[in-house]
Amino acid sequence: MQTDTETKYCQTCGIPLDIDYNNLGTNISMEYCDYCLKHGVKGYDFSMDYLIYLWGLFPEEYYKEVGISYTSSEIRDIMSRRLPEIKRWKQKINTAHVLYELVVRIQEYINRHLFDELSLDTLSQTAGISKYHFRRVFKTVCGENIGLYIQRLRLEYIAFKLISTDISVTELLYQINYQNKHTLSRAFKSYFNCTIPEFRKLHLNACSEGKHPVQIVPRIEKVLPIRIACLKLEWTEHISHDFSVLWKQILHLSESCDLQSNNCQYISLTLDCPLISSEKQSRFMVGITVPASFCVPNGFFTYETEAGEYAVFPFKGLYHELNRVYRYIYLDWLPSSGYTLREPFTFETYLNTPKKTPVSELRTDIYIPIVRKNK
Repeated sequence: MQTDTETKYCQTCGIPLDIDYNNLGTNISMEYCDYCLKHGVKGYDFSMDYLIYLWGLFPEEYYKEVGISYTSSEIRDIMSRRLPEIKRWKQKINTAHVLYELVVRIQEYINRHLFDELSLDTLSQTAGISKYHFRRVFKTVCGENIGLYIQRLRLEYIAFKLISTDISVTELLYQINYQNKHTLSRAFKSYFNCTIPEFRKLHLNACSEGKHPVQIVPRIEKVLPIRIACLKLEWTEHISHDFSVLWKQILHLSESCDLQSNNCQYISLTLDCPLISSEKQSRFMVGITVPASFCVPNGFFTYETEAGEYAVFPFKGLYHELNRVYRYIYLDWLPSSGYTLREPFTFETYLNTPKKTPVSELRTDIYIPIVRKNK
């Protein structure tokens, strides 16, 4: 048997396999290390992102097995590039790519018809799959079942309207065609642990100008559709880690394809209101803008922002201060602006990056989809 000179990696954990191809025994796996496959049985079933996270926690284990020392950051970076290319995860990524695109399409449909009748039949037909498969796919991708997801979005939409406008509850129910005020009150209190008047008072007091002295004059722009190669972050127990893993993959795509030299920009889309949705249930897409001719590689999917009018808020400073900016936008600027929100997602573009810029000089443009109020 000829010796394979290429490095072979375990098709689960990514560790190099030390295989003597000239003396290969019948009980030695050519695809998995002894830890990942014992007696023909896989030893664990972590997600790829969590596996990368674990490698970062225990880089000394890699050194023990391979004899090469890496820092936590280095080993996570290595595995972020290596694992998507090996057998087990490549297949899962390709499958996830299809499922994510399907779920994003359904989420957009739900956003546009949030207070219409959204039956399982309607949603599964829109997705083009059976009701059983739709329920399973949606729960797998989003981490919550479709019924609870729709109820949560409806309640969070109502909550956002309560703190960003002075609309009365009666008028709001009329606008959204919500039939029963008492049913809403019970559901609202169950979800937010307070009544509707208490919620409105609590948030308005917490967001006074004295506590959040941010004032940014936006520019109003008509924006054409923007094509994005992106990755999606849904419900997860390791949000901060998963977010960094996704960005590393975006950065690697940008560098390997030299996208920034073509004036492509890093971008993230917020699928929920940052003032209302809990961190655990917040949904994001992160990516980089790409030209129409760019062939998006496996593992990424394409998303196109909706054309229309946007209020663009330029901000310079630390990323963790952006939440104060959103408070100003939604609670101070929007109610008196003469505009109301459109349904497309809010997004941010990053004009520079921490890799090359002092954090105090980071520049971010926040795009808020708007439409003029009816007079």
